[in-house]
Amino acid sequence: MHVFKLVITFFSIIIIFFCGQLFAQGYSNQFYLYEDNSKQLRVEKALQLFNQQKFTPVKSSEINIGFTRSVFWLAYTNTYNNPTDSLLLFIGDHHINRIYFYYVCNDRVKQEWVTGDYYPFLQRPINATGFYFPVNKKGIYLAQIDKSNESLQLCVMLVSKEKALAKEADNKIIMALFTGIIVLMVLFGFYLFIISKDKVYIFYILYIASAWLWVLANAGYGFQYLWPNMPWFASKARPLFVIAPLIFSLLFLTRYIADIRSKKLQLFINIMIGFLLFCLVTIFLFNKNGYQKNWWLYIQYLIPLITLLYVFLMLTILSISAIKGNKLSMFYLAAILALLLSIVLQASFAMGSFNGFGVFFSYHGLSVGIVIEAVILTAGLVYRFNQYRIDKEKLLLEMNKRQVENTRILMEVQEAERSQVANQLHDVAGSLLSAARFNLSSLLEKGLIVNDTAVTQLKKTEEAVSLVSNMVRNLSHALSPVMMEKVGFKTAMEKVTAIFNASGKIDIKLLVLGFEIYNPQLNNYYTALYSIIYELLNNIVKHSCAKHALLQITEHEDAFTLVVEDDGIGFKVNEFENKSSIGIAGIQSKINYFNGLIAFDNNIPHGLVITIEIPITYDNK
Repeated sequence: MHVFKLVITFFSIIIIFFCGQLFAQGYSNQFYLYEDNSKQLRVEKALQLFNQQKFTPVKSSEINIGFTRSVFWLAYTNTYNNPTDSLLLFIGDHHINRIYFYYVCNDRVKQEWVTGDYYPFLQRPINATGFYFPVNKKGIYLAQIDKSNESLQLCVMLVSKEKALAKEADNKIIMALFTGIIVLMVLFGFYLFIISKDKVYIFYILYIASAWLWVLANAGYGFQYLWPNMPWFASKARPLFVIAPLIFSLLFLTRYIADIRSKKLQLFINIMIGFLLFCLVTIFLFNKNGYQKNWWLYIQYLIPLITLLYVFLMLTILSISAIKGNKLSMFYLAAILALLLSIVLQASFAMGSFNGFGVFFSYHGLSVGIVIEAVILTAGLVYRFNQYRIDKEKLLLEMNKRQVENTRILMEVQEAERSQVANQLHDVAGSLLSAARFNLSSLLEKGLIVNDTAVTQLKKTEEAVSLVSNMVRNLSHALSPVMMEKVGFKTAMEKVTAIFNASGKIDIKLLVLGFEIYNPQLNNYYTALYSIIYELLNNIVKHSCAKHALLQITEHEDAFTLVVEDDGIGFKVNEFENKSSIGIAGIQSKINYFNGLIAFDNNIPHGLVITIEIPITYDNK
């Protein structure tokens, strides 16, 4: 328990010294204090004890009482009548549960003010984060100060109203500026989340927002501006917003650095998060009467212990991860160290160096630390997001390379299969048909068939065999890109068109511009164009119900263009792209392989127009 008291005392000294410096130019007067262990003392009895000199003189305006179960009475004797609202009695800190303020004149006691965190903010005499009470009349002023079962620090002094309000205004401007920076950090976190859909940015937002809510609650601005009519929440706000950032910070940590591989450490973090959640829910749900229970005092002791354990855990994890070279851990470690340095500077300025900057830092040091931490963490998130984007681009490039390679392999396999089929048709089936035709011709030439009917049937059979032989030869030429090297691309296209026209179902007109010379360096392009054209014509014949079609192929210096028009039933573009049976996926993959483009348009009045452009780059040869 002594360790916890030392921690609380350390932070209490910061507040006490700040109060002393804040009103260094205030008024020097004697105050008296009395501790009521019974918490049952009435104001009349308190006045009697004061007159009996049972109150203890306050030697310093800064009083650090620490954790206490008692109620305290503060007495001040004003010997002059002052102008209305010219002089204020300041009682710090920002968070006192109840203050009953009395004025005594001629042994007559009058209750002037009832205020504190247990009452709406509007019940404060002065609209300020601290407790200020007008003391403009001559007489005795008594204040019953109740913060039992919690830590109490007082900063008691007289100050002019003008100076007090001026200082309050200056602090509000500074806090508004810091709040604006935090809001920008939070909005930027939302922006990153919307882009990436990564939960780490949500935990970052919750961590920064809850940490700043603790700053606002601790400085009194939360009660003044955020929950002024919620006194039931005012006393809970500080412990709640101490624990909540610890939870969100641990959740943020595990997803931010992504370097916690130890199952035992992960289990410990999860247990700690669960315990903190239990404390959070417990504090939020208990009623006002719970403040007088012993367990509430134990929670006050427990919070510093949890905070110290959290700091040790964070520094250990981040230091080990940073040593291993995790750059994200380096960002987070720098942010934590900046916050801790700001706390140390706040303490050192409050206890020693009281120049102008020191006074600023003694009050706003923690706020500056959290703002710096938020900025460093945001820089780390930007770095993380940039790495995510780079990794995603690398993955897409790798996937594109694999897709290109798969397309190349598929095209080679298709070419090999078609070449094999074409060779079989040309060399085997074509040879057999030629032999059969030769034998039939021989029978007719030798006159071995004397029956006229048989001769007629034999001639028809010879014609049919000849027709089939020509069809097989044309089909082999159409299927095999290898034939292009012999007959040329233009002739190959004419043979392909002739095959489809032979069915009699459609009339396809062919227009070839260029392709006068077969360039072996562009063999891959010829093969791809050949395959694409064959597939497109096949689709038109099978699916379009067209009667006429136009195929235009143009060779430019830097590209090939292909336009196919028909007068069929046509397709909607999205319907065309979704039909896997018409082979559009295979056509698209070949076009993508060469970084080409394909466009679909309706043909007026009926049909479809398909335009394809494939740029020529000799890297694909």
